[in-house]
Amino acid sequence: MALPIIDARVHISRSTTPWAGVREVLRKAGVDTALVSAHPESPQLSDDLALPLDVAGEDGPYAACYVGGNPYAGHRRGPINVPGNLASYHAVHIRCFLSPSLDFGGATTSAQWDPESLEEAVGRDDIAELLDAAQQLEMPVWLIEHFPITLALIERFPEVRFVIPKMGAMNGGSAAVLNALAPQAHILFDSSCGELQESIVERIGFRRIMLASGYPFNEPSEALEQLCSLDLPDEQIAAIAGGNLLELIDR
Repeated sequence: MALPIIDARVHISRSTTPWAGVREVLRKAGVDTALVSAHPESPQLSDDLALPLDVAGEDGPYAACYVGGNPYAGHRRGPINVPGNLASYHAVHIRCFLSPSLDFGGATTSAQWDPESLEEAVGRDDIAELLDAAQQLEMPVWLIEHFPITLALIERFPEVRFVIPKMGAMNGGSAAVLNALAPQAHILFDSSCGELQESIVERIGFRRIMLASGYPFNEPSEALEQLCSLDLPDEQIAAIAGGNLLELIDR
């Protein structure tokens, strides 16, 4: 049986991007299902946190537990309360929880993090509790934080399977992130219409990349078109398009 095509990062909300409409967008793009999390820019984010579990099904969509804030309307520095039903999810999404913005450059945002402030951020007990819980559940953690925060968390929690969205474009820039993390085989990436080329797939390995759009910020059809345009063997395309995610969430 052919593997399903799965969008590994889709944002939903009860008002702006309800699952019924998102499901239709995915269907028209040729995508079977998705890993969904609360929309970070939802006007009622606190009400949407439970939505992924509300719509989740055995064969998708799969639910991600969202921890973070809206970088354009204030980010959330805590505290984190690890949900008692964390085991019901398939992944954790941490987005701009410690960082006040997305990081498309790295060089400028790195100046914000002197050693003391960096240690204060990544050394928090609530971050450790969440990531330890995810590690015990063998649950992957999508991570969108400033470049120094990203590297520091990966170093501090070496057993966690972190996934870097958009091929690193929002964590400091694809070139910087790939240069830093390409040798670390346990770190994965989602495509999200980021920098994805045959040479990058060869460099980090196709098993470390997953198809994603980040909808509604990018279109699933464009993400799938980007992947299918690559000159890669069919088995590698199939793995990136859905097989790698199913293996990561143990489906």
